[in-house]
Amino acid sequence: MLALSTSPPPASAAEAERLARDLYGLAVTASALPGERDRNFRLRTADGRAYVLKVLDAGHEAAADCLVRVLRHLEEQAPDLPVPRLVPTESGTDLGQWTHEDRRCPVCLFAYLEGEPLAEAAADAALLYEVGRTLGRLGRALQGFFHPALGVEIAWDVRQLPRLAAHADWIEPRALRQPVLDASAALEHRLPALRRLRAQAVHGDCHGHNLLVDTDARRVTGLLDFGDMIHAPLIVEPAVSMAEFMMQDAAPGEALGEVLRGFGVERRLDEADVDALFDLIAARHATTLLVQAWRSRHDPAGARELERTAAHAGRALDRLLTVGRAAATRGWHAAAGTAPLDDDRSIVDLGRRHRLLGAGAELFYGRPLHLTRGSGVWLYDPEGRAYLDVYNNVPHVGHSHPGVVNAIQRQTAMLATHTRYLHGRILDYAERLTATLPAHLDACIFVNSGSEANDVAWRIAQFATGHTGGVVMEHAYHGITDAVAALTPASGAVHDPRVVTLAPPPAGARASHALDPADLTAAARDTRQALDSLAARGHRPAAFFLDSALTSSGIHDPPAGWMEAVSAPLRAAGALIVGDEVQYGLGRSGTHFWGFARRGLSPDIVTLGKPVGNGFPMGVVVANRRLIEAFQAKFGFFSTFGGNAVAAAAGLAVLEALERERLMHNALSTGEYLRARLEAVAARHEALGRVRGAGLLLGLEVRGGTPGQARALARGIVDRLADRHRVLTGLEGPDAAVLKLRPPLPFGPAHADLLAEAIDSAVQALTSRSNSGTT
Repeated sequence: MLALSTSPPPASAAEAERLARDLYGLAVTASALPGERDRNFRLRTADGRAYVLKVLDAGHEAAADCLVRVLRHLEEQAPDLPVPRLVPTESGTDLGQWTHEDRRCPVCLFAYLEGEPLAEAAADAALLYEVGRTLGRLGRALQGFFHPALGVEIAWDVRQLPRLAAHADWIEPRALRQPVLDASAALEHRLPALRRLRAQAVHGDCHGHNLLVDTDARRVTGLLDFGDMIHAPLIVEPAVSMAEFMMQDAAPGEALGEVLRGFGVERRLDEADVDALFDLIAARHATTLLVQAWRSRHDPAGARELERTAAHAGRALDRLLTVGRAAATRGWHAAAGTAPLDDDRSIVDLGRRHRLLGAGAELFYGRPLHLTRGSGVWLYDPEGRAYLDVYNNVPHVGHSHPGVVNAIQRQTAMLATHTRYLHGRILDYAERLTATLPAHLDACIFVNSGSEANDVAWRIAQFATGHTGGVVMEHAYHGITDAVAALTPASGAVHDPRVVTLAPPPAGARASHALDPADLTAAARDTRQALDSLAARGHRPAAFFLDSALTSSGIHDPPAGWMEAVSAPLRAAGALIVGDEVQYGLGRSGTHFWGFARRGLSPDIVTLGKPVGNGFPMGVVVANRRLIEAFQAKFGFFSTFGGNAVAAAAGLAVLEALERERLMHNALSTGEYLRARLEAVAARHEALGRVRGAGLLLGLEVRGGTPGQARALARGIVDRLADRHRVLTGLEGPDAAVLKLRPPLPFGPAHADLLAEAIDSAVQALTSRSNSGTT
């Protein structure tokens, strides 16, 4: 059985240098690279060029021919895939030959691929997603390839496990023997089902040493070693990689589903494919243990090379069995978008919805979208189709984040009471939360939503100042209660004489750029005029409410100078500053944990909602303890569900995920990358304008001859993105002509690429149709 033993040709570095000279006309310095059955060398020329010389195992001419043919096939079918590119010999052949004693070994040369082996890198979810996409692209490119050598029996083909299991008695430690035999029995039982799955040529060995990556750019730079290719079910490709990543600890286990998610974007997976994963991954671990056990008796040198990997395989198999088939498969189905349909995924009758919720209950998109589950930055419909979520800030650390879900489950199973009883979880959360805020913001009032938080803040401000007036931005949104509806001109509510509005900053303002002095003068003048208008109606300002991303006003990112010009007259008039952080808090800007800090503002009250519980209902008002205690003494405020233990557990899990997964850093790096991609797309289309905002809250201007035409085009883009590209976005601004891009914070560069490509395609289609006069 091929690859059971190691038998690399005995070529030395000196011999590699001679072969490079004789076959390729290259003067090089050679150094050895790892290889199980082939001898590999890195070659460097004096002028800095780098190559890899491979001396293949003798007696396997068919395998060498297969290697050459698959690389030529990929060069034709997928020239953008980062796979080795053959360098022909001086005589123009793809293969040379090295003869040693009676062994004739094929020789080939490749251009060197730069990158860090994934096994030595820190792979996060975004990078694993990109690995999955690369494997999916490879699978798509290999659909039409076949070679007789793909049918050769090779030990690393997990379908050979039942044959290898005869050597289970050689496995050490003995405790692993039964799990290996169990894995073999399960795989043997699975084989008939495997034979029914879609099959094709697969690489079959995409582990962490065969994948080169650029961790900063989160992309795959090299896919190496096509020597173990087989004809097998398509699902074997991601299964082998996931198993190897588990063994090499190359990635966090909970993020392995991202490989499937990325793979499925390029090559659709079926429910039956994912159902086979558990047995395939367990079989890969068992195969590693059995090959090492066989080599320990027959190939000591090969056994030593595999010894560390086998130890990891034993631990990985134990972890997999501890998780269990049902739980692991359920998570993989969620990642792949292949969960079996159940009663919860039945078709929703719009008539029934209208009857029970009212025909005016708001829906997104021209074609209403029915969603059944979410995971990470993805949402899924009843058919298992994945939609890239670039809109929802509620699942701040990702849909169905396992850390948040587990925290909620544990706490609700133990205690779910309110703050009129003592419980420590809410104190832990308040302590952890206020530690991220300026020192004067040191106490909390807990409610259930951002609207309630703003309602309470509005009451506190009026109580503390004795004033009755409010100041907000034009087209602002601060909630749905009766009190804060007055502070929400975006809702179309009747104007309240107690409230005045301020004009937004210039649309092109950037936090990193100074504003023109004339703009600062205009902002201060506008504020004073608003205060004069308020005074003329008999009101003094109690509070200025600011969504620090100025989202509803059109998504703006002004510098601190603008904020100072606005806030100074307000403070002089006695107003408290309320920082509404529902949109921009918890690191979304990328540069600051709180949006008000990016604005250079020190608020008197901060309000939180939506993202703090990652979907679990929770709202928080944070202010100085003396102010909160004075308000409590006057009104005795209490919220039945505010501050319940389950909400506190969810909030703590969100803060932990933000820190552990470095999501604020991701918001900065991915936000900058996405801005560059969007600016490049906008440069190609007259219908697109500036990119607004920062971090992972960006806006893209849509232009038209009139505001109405711009609004119609923007709506068309949003609907087409959802319907044709399965990318979910929204609209913002007074004219609803700014695309609102506000994804969960795990959103990475690969997702940014999908978004930019989809916008490019949607705008091209809609503007071409408009220019041609069709509808």
